[in-house]
Amino acid sequence: MAFKIGNIQVFPKNYFFDFMRWRKMTVGISAVLVLASILVVGIKGINYSIDFLGGSEVQVRFTQEAPSQEELKKTLVQKGFPHAEVTSYGSAVRDTTGSNYLIRLQREKGQDENQTTDKTSQLVNSLKQQYAAEHIEVLSTTNISGKVGKEDEYKGYMALLFACLGILAYIAIRFDSRFAPGAVLCLIHNVIIALGFMTAFDRPFTTASIAAFLTIVGYSINDTVIVYDRIRETRLLSPTLPLVDVVNRSISQTMNRTVLTSTTGILALLVLSVLGGGSIEDFALTMLVGIVVGTYSSIYVAAPLTLMMDSFLVKMGWSWKASSAGNKSAAQKVQDVAPPIMIRKKDVKK
Repeated sequence: MAFKIGNIQVFPKNYFFDFMRWRKMTVGISAVLVLASILVVGIKGINYSIDFLGGSEVQVRFTQEAPSQEELKKTLVQKGFPHAEVTSYGSAVRDTTGSNYLIRLQREKGQDENQTTDKTSQLVNSLKQQYAAEHIEVLSTTNISGKVGKEDEYKGYMALLFACLGILAYIAIRFDSRFAPGAVLCLIHNVIIALGFMTAFDRPFTTASIAAFLTIVGYSINDTVIVYDRIRETRLLSPTLPLVDVVNRSISQTMNRTVLTSTTGILALLVLSVLGGGSIEDFALTMLVGIVVGTYSSIYVAAPLTLMMDSFLVKMGWSWKASSAGNKSAAQKVQDVAPPIMIRKKDVKK
C-alpha cells in the first residue's frame, strides 16, 4: 500500500486486490446484520419522536442562576419526565450553560391532546418549584398534532420507495439488468442497518432521520454507480476476462476515490455528531452509520450480488448488451476517453 501527501494518493497506481475472494462470507455477514436489525426493530419498536407522535414544546429562559443542560435534564427526570428532550438555543455554537432552553415533551401512547396539555402544565409548575418562579420565564408553549406527524411519516416512506424504484429503473437502463437488483438491495441493506442502529441505541426517529435515509440512498447509489461504470468500461476493454476478475480490477481502480470520499464525509459527520445537538446530532449519527455501511456495501454487497445475478442469467441463456469481443464501436468509446492527468503530462514531456 502506498501513501502520498502530494495529490493525496493512498493506493499505488497499479493497485489490485482480490475483493471477491470473500464474497460469500461478506454477503452472509450482511444478511445477518439485516436480520438482526429487523429483529431489533420488531422487538423494541421504532422510537418515534414528537415529530410523529405529537406533543408540546416549551421555550423557557432562566434570568438568574441558570442550570446547565445536563442539570436541567436530570431535574426533569427526577420530576417524572424521563423522556423530555432538552436543547439549548440562542447561539451558533452548542452552549451547555446557556439560559435559553427548548423542552420537548412527547405525547405518550394512548394520550389525547388534553392530557398532553395537562402534563405540559405540570412540567412548567415543577420547574417553577425547583427554580424560583421569578428566575424562570416561559417564553412560549406550542402543541404539535400527531396527525401532521403521520402525514410526514407516510410521505417520507413513499419518498424512499419511489427513490428505490427510480434507481432500479435507471440502473437497468443505464447499465444492464444484472446490475439493478444488486444496487437496490444494497440501498435497502444500508437503510435497514442504519434504522436498526438507531433503534438499538434508542435514538429518536425524527423527520431529520427520514432526510438522513434519503441522503444515504443518494450517497450509496453514487458510490455504487462509480464501481458499476468502471466494471462496464473494464469489461468492454477486456471482453474475454472473467467477470470476477473484471469486478476485482474495477473495485481496485476506484479504491482511491472511495476511501478519500468516505473519509471526508466521515470526518465532517464526526464534527457534527460531537458539536451538533438535537436533530442535527440525530441526522449526523444516522448519516455516519449510513456512509460506513454504504462504503462497505458498494464493494461487498452490490458487486457480489451482480456476480450472482450474472451467473443466474447466463444459465438462463441471457447475454450482455455489449458482450461481443468484436464490438469495436463500444470498446472505441472507452478508449476515446481522455487519459489520466499523469499520462498526459508524460506525453507532453516527450
